[in-house]
Amino acid sequence: METLRSYLKTLSPLEQADFARRAGTTIGYLRKALSKGQRFGGALVRQLHIQSGGYVCLTDLRADIWPADEQQPSRAKETAALIDSRMSKRALRAKLGLSSDALLAKVLGLPVEQVSGWADEDMVPSLPQVMKLLGHAEQQEPAQPANEDPDADRIAPIEVA
Repeated sequence: METLRSYLKTLSPLEQADFARRAGTTIGYLRKALSKGQRFGGALVRQLHIQSGGYVCLTDLRADIWPADEQQPSRAKETAALIDSRMSKRALRAKLGLSSDALLAKVLGLPVEQVSGWADEDMVPSLPQVMKLLGHAEQQEPAQPANEDPDADRIAPIEVA
């Protein structure tokens, strides 16, 4: 249920309703089932998986039907292996199953204007949000040594005649 809940959070209310419609249900039913922990039917689970582009995990929704060893790889778990940090914005959207820059901006947590400003065929920038999505560990900047002399910035060189 967590992958479905996470996926729905990346969509706007209109996109959520469209996703549910394509899967053969309503967003109201999905919200109710998520809040009550109801089990989805096998056909609905399969459609949720397909319509999310593989993001919604089959095993997460119905482990009794799709055990982990028989499941098709989930988009959420396999994203890091599928995505190369040197890929274009268009390729990144395609790998994530996103249809627009607005959805990519939501996933990255960036303003839509910023993501829209990237050229479709250029490499995605190495921003922390992008690197995290691509599964790269955050690079920490080396710590600056503490200045032991509090007056070091106030001392000026003296010229002697």
